Amino acid sequence: MAETVEQTIEKLRQNYPGEILETKQVGLHEVFVTVPATYIVAFCKFLIEQGWWHLTTITGQDLGESIQLLYHFNGDEPPCITAVTEIATDDPKIASITPDVPAATMYEREINDLLGVVFEGHPRPGRLVLPDDWPEGVYPLRLDEIQKRAERDSENG
Repeated sequence: MAETVEQTIEKLRQNYPGEILETKQVGLHEVFVTVPATYIVAFCKFLIEQGWWHLTTITGQDLGESIQLLYHFNGDEPPCITAVTEIATDDPKIASITPDVPAATMYEREINDLLGVVFEGHPRPGRLVLPDDWPEGVYPLRLDEIQKRAERDSENG
Protein backbone atom coordinates (compact mmCIF):
# COMPACT_ATOMS: atom_id res chain seq x y z
CA MET A 1 0.00 0.00 0.00
CA ALA A 2 2.41 2.68 1.24
CA GLU A 3 0.21 5.56 0.21
CA THR A 4 -0.78 8.72 1.99
CA VAL A 5 -4.14 9.12 3.67
CA GLU A 6 -5.10 11.61 0.97
CA GLN A 7 -4.21 9.11 -1.79
CA THR A 8 -6.25 6.45 -0.04
CA ILE A 9 -9.30 8.72 0.20
CA GLU A 10 -8.96 9.67 -3.48
CA LYS A 11 -8.73 5.99 -4.51
CA LEU A 12 -11.88 5.20 -2.53
CA ARG A 13 -13.75 8.12 -4.11
CA GLN A 14 -12.67 7.04 -7.61
CA ASN A 15 -13.86 3.47 -7.08
CA TYR A 16 -17.13 4.48 -5.45
CA PRO A 17 -18.16 7.70 -7.22
CA GLY A 18 -21.21 9.19 -5.57
CA GLU A 19 -21.38 6.43 -2.96
CA ILE A 20 -18.89 7.83 -0.46
CA LEU A 21 -21.10 10.03 1.68
CA GLU A 22 -18.30 11.39 3.85
CA THR A 23 -14.63 10.90 4.64
CA LYS A 24 -12.96 12.01 7.82
CA GLN A 25 -9.31 11.72 8.72
CA VAL A 26 -8.68 11.11 12.42
CA GLY A 27 -5.10 11.59 13.52
CA LEU A 28 -2.31 10.63 11.16
CA HIS A 29 -3.32 7.11 10.22
CA GLU A 30 -7.06 6.62 10.47
CA VAL A 31 -9.84 7.32 7.99
CA PHE A 32 -13.58 7.01 8.55
CA VAL A 33 -15.56 6.48 5.34
CA THR A 34 -19.35 6.72 5.44
CA VAL A 35 -21.24 4.67 2.84
CA PRO A 36 -24.91 3.74 2.37
CA ALA A 37 -25.91 0.47 4.03
CA THR A 38 -26.69 -1.00 0.61
CA TYR A 39 -23.00 -0.75 -0.31
CA ILE A 40 -21.42 -2.14 2.86
CA VAL A 41 -20.72 -5.65 1.51
CA ALA A 42 -19.18 -4.42 -1.75
CA PHE A 43 -17.21 -1.73 0.06
CA CYS A 44 -15.78 -4.16 2.64
CA LYS A 45 -14.82 -6.59 -0.15
CA PHE A 46 -13.11 -3.72 -1.98
CA LEU A 47 -11.13 -2.79 1.15
CA ILE A 48 -9.87 -6.36 1.49
CA GLU A 49 -8.94 -6.53 -2.21
CA GLN A 50 -7.00 -3.27 -1.81
CA GLY A 51 -4.91 -4.53 1.12
CA TRP A 52 -6.95 -3.81 4.24
CA TRP A 53 -7.28 -7.53 4.83
CA HIS A 54 -7.71 -7.55 8.61
CA LEU A 55 -11.19 -6.87 9.96
CA THR A 56 -10.26 -5.96 13.53
CA THR A 57 -13.83 -5.63 14.80
CA ILE A 58 -17.31 -4.34 14.06
CA THR A 59 -18.83 -1.94 16.55
CA GLY A 60 -22.27 -0.40 16.78
CA GLN A 61 -24.22 2.17 18.69
CA ASP A 62 -27.83 3.23 18.98
CA LEU A 63 -28.12 6.88 17.93
CA GLY A 64 -31.86 7.07 18.54
CA GLU A 65 -33.36 7.23 15.03
CA SER A 66 -30.63 5.00 13.62
CA ILE A 67 -28.05 2.40 14.57
CA GLN A 68 -24.54 3.20 13.45
CA LEU A 69 -22.27 0.32 12.45
CA LEU A 70 -18.50 0.71 12.15
CA TYR A 71 -16.37 -1.87 10.35
CA HIS A 72 -12.72 -1.41 11.37
CA PHE A 73 -10.04 -2.60 8.91
CA ASN A 74 -6.23 -2.66 9.03
CA GLY A 75 -3.62 -3.71 6.52
CA ASP A 76 0.11 -4.14 6.70
CA GLU A 77 0.62 -0.37 6.58
CA PRO A 78 -1.44 2.68 7.55
CA PRO A 79 -3.97 4.07 7.23
CA CYS A 80 -6.62 2.15 9.15
CA ILE A 81 -10.00 2.38 7.42
CA THR A 82 -13.32 2.36 9.24
CA ALA A 83 -16.38 1.88 7.05
CA VAL A 84 -19.35 3.63 8.68
CA THR A 85 -23.00 3.11 7.85
CA GLU A 86 -26.38 3.60 9.50
CA ILE A 87 -29.62 1.64 9.49
CA ALA A 88 -33.05 2.52 10.84
CA THR A 89 -33.62 1.64 14.49
CA ASP A 90 -37.18 0.52 13.77
CA ASP A 91 -36.03 -1.93 11.04
CA PRO A 92 -32.43 -2.81 11.93
CA LYS A 93 -31.45 -5.03 9.01
CA ILE A 94 -28.31 -5.07 6.89
CA ALA A 95 -26.59 -7.58 4.63
CA SER A 96 -24.07 -9.79 6.41
CA ILE A 97 -20.45 -9.51 5.32
CA THR A 98 -19.66 -12.91 6.89
CA PRO A 99 -20.07 -14.89 3.62
CA ASP A 100 -17.28 -12.72 2.13
CA VAL A 101 -15.38 -11.89 5.33
CA PRO A 102 -15.58 -14.95 7.62
CA ALA A 103 -13.89 -13.05 10.46
CA ALA A 104 -17.09 -11.02 10.81
CA THR A 105 -19.17 -13.94 12.10
CA MET A 106 -18.75 -13.39 15.84
CA TYR A 107 -18.86 -9.58 15.59
CA GLU A 108 -22.17 -9.70 13.74
CA ARG A 109 -23.64 -12.17 16.23
CA GLU A 110 -22.53 -9.98 19.15
CA ILE A 111 -24.13 -6.89 17.61
CA ASN A 112 -27.30 -8.89 16.98
CA ASP A 113 -27.41 -9.87 20.66
CA LEU A 114 -26.71 -6.42 22.06
CA LEU A 115 -28.39 -4.07 19.54
CA GLY A 116 -30.88 -6.29 17.72
CA VAL A 117 -29.36 -5.80 14.26
CA VAL A 118 -30.35 -8.59 11.87
CA PHE A 119 -27.49 -9.49 9.54
CA GLU A 120 -29.31 -10.93 6.54
CA GLY A 121 -27.55 -13.88 4.95
CA HIS A 122 -25.43 -14.68 8.01
CA PRO A 123 -24.61 -18.40 7.73
CA ARG A 124 -24.87 -19.16 11.46
CA PRO A 125 -27.07 -16.63 13.26
CA GLY A 126 -27.77 -17.15 16.91
CA ARG A 127 -26.96 -16.03 20.40
CA LEU A 128 -23.36 -15.34 21.28
CA VAL A 129 -22.98 -13.26 24.45
CA LEU A 130 -26.46 -13.29 26.00
CA PRO A 131 -27.75 -16.34 27.87
CA ASP A 132 -30.25 -18.63 26.15
CA ASP A 133 -33.02 -17.55 28.53
CA TRP A 134 -32.57 -13.83 27.76
CA PRO A 135 -35.95 -12.31 26.77
CA GLU A 136 -36.56 -12.00 23.01
CA GLY A 137 -36.66 -8.42 21.75
CA VAL A 138 -34.66 -7.00 24.67
CA TYR A 139 -31.35 -5.55 23.50
CA PRO A 140 -29.17 -4.27 26.36
CA LEU A 141 -27.30 -1.59 24.36
CA ARG A 142 -30.41 -0.01 22.85
CA LEU A 143 -31.12 3.46 24.20
CA ASP A 144 -34.60 2.48 25.39
CA GLU A 145 -33.16 -0.37 27.49
CA ILE A 146 -30.41 1.84 28.90
CA GLN A 147 -33.08 4.39 29.90
CA LYS A 148 -35.21 1.68 31.55
CA ARG A 149 -32.21 0.48 33.59
CA ALA A 150 -31.39 4.05 34.65
CA GLU A 151 -34.99 4.58 35.80
CA ARG A 152 -34.98 1.30 37.74
CA ASP A 153 -31.67 2.17 39.36
CA SER A 154 -32.90 5.62 40.43
CA GLU A 155 -36.08 4.10 41.91
CA ASN A 156 -34.04 1.58 43.88
CA GLY A 157 -31.82 4.21 45.41
